[in-house]
Amino acid sequence: MAVRTPHLTFLGKLLCSDIRYPLALDSKMLFLVSSLEKVGGNGAKAYMCAACDGLITHSDRLILVGGTHRHLFVNPAGVECDFHTFYSCPGAIAVGEATEVHTWFSGYTWRMAFCRQCGQHLGWYYEALFKSKPPREFWGILISQVISQ
Repeated sequence: MAVRTPHLTFLGKLLCSDIRYPLALDSKMLFLVSSLEKVGGNGAKAYMCAACDGLITHSDRLILVGGTHRHLFVNPAGVECDFHTFYSCPGAIAVGEATEVHTWFSGYTWRMAFCRQCGQHLGWYYEALFKSKPPREFWGILISQVISQ
């Protein structure tokens, strides 16, 4: 099944689908880690695409990266990106060439992640540069792009 890729105004990390309140930055990327929400790791919570209701993943696939599964970063354009990290997202697909440019996780490359069903931008897919680095791969899924049930 072909995946429709939406028209993107920005490339790479300059795109966050949820622009709630941009922050002014002096060309530096601000890194914030948040533990605002504890999500059960028993798989009881399903994460569905906000655009098409397609199943993206479950809460038992949350993974700690840097000590937390919820991250808040501000990209170089000043857009805040609030997301969870998962070790598996069967409902997502990674698109594009992997890059280290503006990565939020040292030692990892990233690619854009889209809903496998409708093509909505969901976040990013990360792969370790060195296969000995755990986790070897993970998904960063924007909280604004999924509905949890």
